Amino acid sequence: MGSPVVSEEVRSYFQSLASLVDATYAVARAARARGFDPELDVEIPVTDDLASRVERLLEHYEVEGVARRIRELAKVHDREELAILVAKEMAVRPAASKERAVERAVRVGLAILTEGILVAPLEGLATVKIKRNRDGSSYVDLSYAGPIRSAGGTGQALSVLIADVVRRELGIGRYQPAREEVERFKEEIPLYKQVQHLQYTPSDEEISLIVSNCPVAINGEGTEDAEISGFRDLPRIETNRIRGGACLVIADGMCLKAPKIQKHVRKLRIDGWEFIDAYMEKKNAGPDDVTEDSGVEPSEVFIQNIVAGRPVLCHPSRAGGLRLRYGRTRATGLAAVALHPATMHILDDFIAVGTQIKTERPGKAGAVTPCDTIEGPLVVLDTGDFVEVPDAAAAKRLAGHVRVIADLGEILIPFGEFLENNHVLMPGAFSSEWYGLLLKKALGQLPAGWETATASQALAWSREFGVPLHPRYNLFFHDFAVEDLQLLRERIGGEGRLTEGRLVVPADEEFREWFVRLGVLYAIRGSDLVVERHTDVLLATLGIAVDQSNLVLAPRPETTDPLAFATSLAGFLVKARGPTRIGARMARPEKAAPRKMQPAPHSLFPIGHEGGAQRLLLEAASKETIEVEVGLRICSACGKRWFLPKCSCGGHTTARNGPARQRVPIAEVLRTALERLGEPKPSEIKAVQGMISKNKTPEPIEKGVLRAKHEIYVFKDGTTRFDMTNLPLTHFTPREAGISVEEARCLGYARDMAGRPLEREDQVLELRPQDILVARSGGEYLVRVAAFIDDLLERLYGLGRFYYAKSPQDLLGHLVVTLAPHTSGGVLARIVGFTDAKAWFAHPYLIAARRRNCDGDEDSLILLLDCLINFSRSFLPDKRGGLMDAPLVLTTRIDPNEIDKEAHNLDLPAGYPLALFEAAERFAHPKEVEAQIDTVGKRIGSVLQYEGFAYTHETHGVAQGPLASAYGEGSMAEKIDKQLDLALRIRAVDPNDVVARIVVHHFLPDLIGNLKAFSSQSVRCTKCGAKYRRIPLRGRCLECSGNLTLTVHESSVKKYLEISKRISQQFEVSNYLRQRIDLIEEAITSLFTNDRTQDLKLDDFF
Repeated sequence: MGSPVVSEEVRSYFQSLASLVDATYAVARAARARGFDPELDVEIPVTDDLASRVERLLEHYEVEGVARRIRELAKVHDREELAILVAKEMAVRPAASKERAVERAVRVGLAILTEGILVAPLEGLATVKIKRNRDGSSYVDLSYAGPIRSAGGTGQALSVLIADVVRRELGIGRYQPAREEVERFKEEIPLYKQVQHLQYTPSDEEISLIVSNCPVAINGEGTEDAEISGFRDLPRIETNRIRGGACLVIADGMCLKAPKIQKHVRKLRIDGWEFIDAYMEKKNAGPDDVTEDSGVEPSEVFIQNIVAGRPVLCHPSRAGGLRLRYGRTRATGLAAVALHPATMHILDDFIAVGTQIKTERPGKAGAVTPCDTIEGPLVVLDTGDFVEVPDAAAAKRLAGHVRVIADLGEILIPFGEFLENNHVLMPGAFSSEWYGLLLKKALGQLPAGWETATASQALAWSREFGVPLHPRYNLFFHDFAVEDLQLLRERIGGEGRLTEGRLVVPADEEFREWFVRLGVLYAIRGSDLVVERHTDVLLATLGIAVDQSNLVLAPRPETTDPLAFATSLAGFLVKARGPTRIGARMARPEKAAPRKMQPAPHSLFPIGHEGGAQRLLLEAASKETIEVEVGLRICSACGKRWFLPKCSCGGHTTARNGPARQRVPIAEVLRTALERLGEPKPSEIKAVQGMISKNKTPEPIEKGVLRAKHEIYVFKDGTTRFDMTNLPLTHFTPREAGISVEEARCLGYARDMAGRPLEREDQVLELRPQDILVARSGGEYLVRVAAFIDDLLERLYGLGRFYYAKSPQDLLGHLVVTLAPHTSGGVLARIVGFTDAKAWFAHPYLIAARRRNCDGDEDSLILLLDCLINFSRSFLPDKRGGLMDAPLVLTTRIDPNEIDKEAHNLDLPAGYPLALFEAAERFAHPKEVEAQIDTVGKRIGSVLQYEGFAYTHETHGVAQGPLASAYGEGSMAEKIDKQLDLALRIRAVDPNDVVARIVVHHFLPDLIGNLKAFSSQSVRCTKCGAKYRRIPLRGRCLECSGNLTLTVHESSVKKYLEISKRISQQFEVSNYLRQRIDLIEEAITSLFTNDRTQDLKLDDFF
């Protein structure tokens, strides 16, 4: 630990960031010193490594000096051992009690495991107590809460091991579970699985083994509304509600991460954990029918929970789907994958830059980025022609004329994704880079123009040098049975002819289907089908010779393998063009939008119900004085009792004795604020009903006035944020960033990745680890935030303006804080450009430093000065999880050794070795070839850990393709119609299965849930928003006498009924499913139809 190893250039970069941070902190401290904020100093401490983050995060637990010890031990121990050893040392430090010593030690260990940026050490571990066994001996009781989920399975499991090590140091006994405590978990964990996600659900036997033998008690707070039915009211368990934190620690921690525990127990020689060995033996002694190929069969996991309106791109491993190709662009890795921009457009623009797709393998999901140097889709047009779509322009031109999407093209996935997900390598597409390696090996060097060689040249190389058929002319032989290929040969030989060097056959359905499946491009000319570029190759690989005007068939080979069949007939090797298809469906659309609370306020100033349903501050101010619950504060200068941080005498107030209901002269406060700012009364300022923090300290009303003026919104902690989808980027061009060459030089980018001086906007530059490209819409919003900050500095704090920003370009070089929702630590970044995509591009290190990846995650951006001035712990919610998503500390320099380890598997070579492609053909494990591929992990501790990265595939623009998903347009009915129209046209999708899954997994649960909710709903006041479980006897709101209305309406219950009926009739679904829809319709009809008998006349019967 300590200062990471860097080059002089990178050192200069970090020093420039540090100087900017110091300057910004100086301005923020000057503003805070004016006394308008809850504290007189900035509340976000600066940290530059894991050790300092841990010490700052746990500063209220008497951990002074722990940072120094962490740095010392980190030189010789890995992260997990470090956590155990530091916790062991912390245990013997002086403390108020043994209980406090154990708690401090476990929290420190957990903080190290979570890199000092997660809230898990503060709130995931609720309490640590020393309790008594039935025999009177003591034991440690760990009480976990919901936020422990953010620590991940490793952190959860090792926190238990750390507690055991610590209790031994302090002479505390071992936990002796009662039978009832064990049995309770057997009911509790499966019950928790029903209401929340678990990665792994252990069996009753596994639960019993873990809980009965664990040396410390795993307990927890009640986190769910549901309660257990058996083994209630146990004396050592305080709640009958489901303990979500405890369930997570046992299932996702102790069970799923048992190998990690076993590793450290053996290495550190800790006894008493033999039950983990027993658990591992039972797990490893699984069924005998598991083969080496397990995990490479088609998987339906990704397709199980289809969402209406979000299309399925490819059913599991189906022909015509996305073809796996190995490689990394400048904008893939860390779970992000690449599609051809033409593919994105051909899919009716449903997939845009940054859209999340759920995938069959190697991981569960990934954000999409473009790559125009891989193969695009193959489509049948409404003219009948079968064509390749080479680029985005062609895709947009042809989009309205596509009858069948026969092949989706390639999906580019880096080797590192297989390494990270511990997934066996799958056979990749026989690509140009693979072919190039073989051709160079055969010829000694690559001939000019080899990538775009003619068919005759490609065939000559194969025949003369024994290299496989060129990828440009390769076909999908592996999708056929040999009998079908033989039938195709015979029909071509009997009915085909050559015209002007092109094969012509009858344009009947059989030939069309064969050629589409094979990937042979053709045009329809009257009653003829004319083969385009594949004539020579098709004849060669099917063993058809041309004898004058006759087509002569070679003898049929004796083989049942289609590739061997083609190889034998051709006389040279034919590789599989797309042996692995990756199933995928659209998941979450891309996002770039301001972060807003619901409803979105401009000010964290409480006005109770006086502002009406919209919480309008001006409406409340019309009352002159309102009564709200706010904090009691005492002025340090004059002793006056007040509720705002700034006293009318000019002194600063401090919180005393907690909140209380007080009469607030809101009209006077607003008038004073407007006079101080020199602003007219704005048309609308939205405030909050009440504060949710411990002391309920409001922020100055001036801030709300200025936010309303600039049309920006405040979040719960006082900051203004912009959320964007995470996308990785290791290299960029000035043109992509929307900056000039001169601007790039001013930002420190003087040379391109090859070391040449920067002179053109299309030169590729290596992105610095804390630089980002922001969505243009985000840049425009941040300009408004910057104007708000400048007005705040000038008019409230009496200081000079800071940003002077009139356009996004004016924010170039300025610093921001990046923050992930599940963390409690911000990471510093610098704006160096803007992108048209609805996402932001950042270095993989910056994303991993927030313990995030690019599988569709979105994080937020805050201007640094906004964060330093306006953030306060005084605004954070006083509840479990209230510290999450808050910048409690700020990391100003990223150390690659301290980021999430997923980034260490990012691969960096300019090209993959032949060994990778060959290993993939035999489903080898990625570790078999890991030594031959450069990854981040191999560079840790060297100068090259920050620079010198490369990539295998170029893309001519990281924001090519659709910039906004079509999912964001139209009504739900229109989205579903588009989704099903696409399903009908994609050859790799079964539309009937899509309809069945939409109805079963989306519509039916919605209909049933809303039907139940309608019958048990509450009512709401239309004026103040108060809710009542039952209608008050007086029939009006008890708070304000307002009218009451339903919270669930008939239209909500019925909204998916008609569309469920329609699509289930249009497509082939089971009669059982149709009957379920009919039964739900009957239930809805009986609820909303008045069955009361009507008075009838005799005439009504005739």
